[in-house]
Amino acid sequence: MTDPDATPGGKAAWTAAALLLFVALCGAVLLAEWPLWGVQLEAAGETTVEPVDGGTGLWPYTARERDVDERTLGINVVVVGDTDRIRRSMVARTELERNGSAAGEGNLTDDAGAGRQLEDGIGWGDTTGADRYTRIAVDGDRRWTDESYQLHAGTYLGQRLHVRAYEDPDGEWTAMQAHTEHWDWFRLRHTVTGVTEAQREVERDFMGARFVDGVARRFYDNPTADSEGWATVVRLSSAPASLLGLAAAARLRDATRRARRLVASHGREASVGALLFGTYLGVRAAGVGLELLAPELPPKLIAAPLYLLLVVGLPAVCYRLGRGSDPTWAGTHAVGGLGTAFLVDFALMEVSVLPLRFALHRVAVVLALGLVAAGSAAAAEEESRAPLFAGVAGWLAALVLPLFGYI
Repeated sequence: MTDPDATPGGKAAWTAAALLLFVALCGAVLLAEWPLWGVQLEAAGETTVEPVDGGTGLWPYTARERDVDERTLGINVVVVGDTDRIRRSMVARTELERNGSAAGEGNLTDDAGAGRQLEDGIGWGDTTGADRYTRIAVDGDRRWTDESYQLHAGTYLGQRLHVRAYEDPDGEWTAMQAHTEHWDWFRLRHTVTGVTEAQREVERDFMGARFVDGVARRFYDNPTADSEGWATVVRLSSAPASLLGLAAAARLRDATRRARRLVASHGREASVGALLFGTYLGVRAAGVGLELLAPELPPKLIAAPLYLLLVVGLPAVCYRLGRGSDPTWAGTHAVGGLGTAFLVDFALMEVSVLPLRFALHRVAVVLALGLVAAGSAAAAEEESRAPLFAGVAGWLAALVLPLFGYI
């Protein structure tokens, strides 16, 4: 086994990796919106819109606290109609009637059309999530309100469409904040990946429905995330209607095949990457599977032991299998295996856009475990322990910073 400090570029390689790890963590922290010195959101102002002319006013944002300076994402869907019917239209649609309908709606005789409508519906279900607030104005009186209910399509510990709904006190409309997100095992909470795709999905779910009079876009001038400030406005028909469709099961894409990049001539080193790959995706699969098998259990009760498995298991794999390996190859396979697992996970979760600070955090996680694997191999031969110390320090920082909200 060669000394990594003695080989040409050996010391420079692990030093560069440690510096990149440090820069990635610093960048993730500095880009965070809270609570340090990160990029601050532009002031949301006191803008108020009226979903129904002359009705209740709405501040077109959500916020972490009852304070406009704590705003997060913009309201991007408003459904005008009876609030009870609005909720039923999403979670309790009944099968279309073929032999009759409510007055003024005509009959549905196209079996193919019925099948398409039933198949295309989103399988909404009740869910939980962090409280977010919006502000309403009734007769000039402004007051804060939390969500009336939350819905999702997908899985809590996987990927999902998530909707927070805010009902008008007068019962004339329901405002919604819809976004896509996935569970981040290293932050122990959801990472929002965008709002426009979720808005389009909700929009399509209503578009063409027999109980909907129209779907349009209205400029609310509340751009956040990847939105440009346009909200979808859905108007339910005033006549009673048979609600569309049976909720379809949440879509899952087939897993991509990116795990066959191991070097056959380095079996022990390759096993580091393979076990990291399998452990991380196994935790994701176990979380989603247990959530589906035991829906009565709180999702975070399921997540707790799986998180501990990641915290202890990933560095243990790197340290144990790194010993007796070539430092360069051990680090390379650790980075390649876990990095590939992240890519596959993002593909399975249908994540196409990731905020820069979260991407930098994942880079830091990968580099930290790569340094642990390389450092373990070097330390086993009583060579330099600096890469191992740098990797352990980076791993602890990558775990602790998100827990305190710094990433």
